[in-house]
Amino acid sequence: MNNLFTELKRRNIFRVAGMYAVVGWILIQVAVALESSMKLPDWFDSMVVSLIMIGFPIAILLAWAFEMTPEGMKRTESVADGDSISGQTGRKLDFAILGGLVLVAVLVVGSRFIPHDMAAPDAADVPEVPEVIAQAEPVEPEITDEKPSIAVMPFEDFSAGKDQEYFASGISEELLNVLARIDGLKVSSRTSSFAFKEREASTGEIAEALGVKHILEGSIRKSGATLRITAQLIDTSNDQHMWSETYDRPLTAENLFAVQDEIAAAIVAELKGRLSIGETDTADRTASLEAYELYIRARDQAQKRLPDTLNAAVEGYKQVIALDPEFAPAYAGLGVAYLLMEEYTTMLEEESIRLAKPFVDRALELAPNSAEALTAAASLALQESKIQAALDFTNRAIAANPNYVLAYHRQGLTLGSLGQTEQALAIFQKALQLDPLSAVLLGNVGAYQERVGDIAAARATHEKNIKYNPNSTHGYSMLGRIKHNDGDYIGAHTLLKDAQAINPESTTALSQLLQIYGDVGLFELAEPLTQTPEDKGVLYVLSGDLEAARKIVAENPDTARYAAYLLGDAAAAYPGMRKFTNQANLLASPVNSNFASFMAAMAMVFQDQSDPDGQILLAKLDAYFSGKTPADFTNDEFLFSAGLLAVANGQAEQVLPWFERMADLGFAWAGVENVKFPGTSELRQYPKWLEIEKRLNENAAKHRALIEAQLANPKPNWITNE
Repeated sequence: MNNLFTELKRRNIFRVAGMYAVVGWILIQVAVALESSMKLPDWFDSMVVSLIMIGFPIAILLAWAFEMTPEGMKRTESVADGDSISGQTGRKLDFAILGGLVLVAVLVVGSRFIPHDMAAPDAADVPEVPEVIAQAEPVEPEITDEKPSIAVMPFEDFSAGKDQEYFASGISEELLNVLARIDGLKVSSRTSSFAFKEREASTGEIAEALGVKHILEGSIRKSGATLRITAQLIDTSNDQHMWSETYDRPLTAENLFAVQDEIAAAIVAELKGRLSIGETDTADRTASLEAYELYIRARDQAQKRLPDTLNAAVEGYKQVIALDPEFAPAYAGLGVAYLLMEEYTTMLEEESIRLAKPFVDRALELAPNSAEALTAAASLALQESKIQAALDFTNRAIAANPNYVLAYHRQGLTLGSLGQTEQALAIFQKALQLDPLSAVLLGNVGAYQERVGDIAAARATHEKNIKYNPNSTHGYSMLGRIKHNDGDYIGAHTLLKDAQAINPESTTALSQLLQIYGDVGLFELAEPLTQTPEDKGVLYVLSGDLEAARKIVAENPDTARYAAYLLGDAAAAYPGMRKFTNQANLLASPVNSNFASFMAAMAMVFQDQSDPDGQILLAKLDAYFSGKTPADFTNDEFLFSAGLLAVANGQAEQVLPWFERMADLGFAWAGVENVKFPGTSELRQYPKWLEIEKRLNENAAKHRALIEAQLANPKPNWITNE
């Protein structure tokens, strides 16, 4: 044995093996880099590794059998002892191995600091943004604390078929969810991070827009039963890599979750500070790879919030539950999908609640401490008008996961329903720090900025929403409402038709289009857009079909409240208005551009029905309009409500300046002569009022002609077959 060892050493076998290992490792790293950068087939790096492994015993055999001499390569047995230069060759190999090890060290250290650019999307893939909106300066979030912060970018799909984008996005989102449980780490939410998926932007631009100090990016490659996940952590202050790693694993659900946990642990180690990862509820994970893939596909569909994608999400979640009946996130996701259908499809609220409830209850049963399940429960409670329960659920969800942005969103909606407008806005803005580009959150922030009277800020927020979310209806619908209230019917109509093109079943866009068509007298276009008996009743009044309106009111006493009011039937309007006041907590709400005219109408009805809350509403409106004149307003909602307030106070002559101001500013009210709300009979004794009615109808005719011309030459994306 000693003689064998001595002979192996003399023939430099150990040195050759060491040199081969160093060179082989370098070649493998080069192969991996070439495969990613040059989009080579999945088998390329595997082939290189296999060839290197096959070559190893060949190299050892050659080193044993042959030796270099001054005359060239000779078989070892043919070399006389005096002619051997194996010692010199050994020293050269030593120097070569040392040099190779230095190169290895340089490559290992350098990989942490050399930027690895992710593939940028083609310019053609970036969605077109309306020119005027694209020039608007975004309202950037501020980093309000010094704790570590991170955004997880959508991972690239490097699979050969390029058919795993949903899977890559799902892995990114799951990583985000794991990181969100790290105590002391601020994590930007999915919708904001993914807004850059099809937008070319630098690391610095992304960091500034999202308000984060670190970015996690990476890629996935699926090939048969194997998976490669590459992740890299970037310090946005200098665009340098802090950490990167590649994980090659057999494709199983268990391995996927293990890699996610390993990446989270590595990030905690790199960011240091006082960070700790919270425990994962076992009900939040599934052992079925098929269920997991179906789940992330369904979740991706639900987040698009369109009728067809919500229906696809429902079917997907059902398949997940069939495969794994204990997987809580699938139940929560299915429940929320049904609840979203009330707003984004034609499904009625009662039906969405009925369908959602058993799945939300099951999610809570399986994972009572899951932020996702608790937030789903809050959504259901809010839709059922169980306000205190909704508030309790959101508090528990935030305690379970302080980075779960949907919990803050639901809490903001809950506070808003309690009439706590400023508190709701503060919560929405806090959520916006976690998810600064979310279409839904930007929509809510803008809406509540309107409610507190900051219309300029609301307009900027909605413009930002359109810029960053051109495929979402929220920015278009809400900016359209502002333009409508300001008398810009054409501008509002353009935005709302764009919203309708994005989602033909968006209840918000359709209801506002219905209102515009009703205002200008396009009743034949308005009628197909009616969604409720109330809508039909109001339209019948304005078009002069009072008998049909009375029939709607008689058949729907709890919902056709405003139609009854326009008919002058306070007794019929009262039950529905009383119920709505309780649900929306309007007695606690400030006077704002959303509810001002409705508050005035309710005050009149309550006063007629001897309800003491009528005096509370009148006092609130009196305080708001005290000392103000029609010249102080350009918004028709406020002008109209101030006019109704004068009617309710029995000051008929003081009504006229408010409605005259509406006519002067070009506001439209087609069919005003048909309305019979309390006090109109007295108003019609004034020639000035009859003149105002005529001017409001003339304004309607002007706007009607402009909209008809617009519809005769529609934008290519518009839906014209109402």
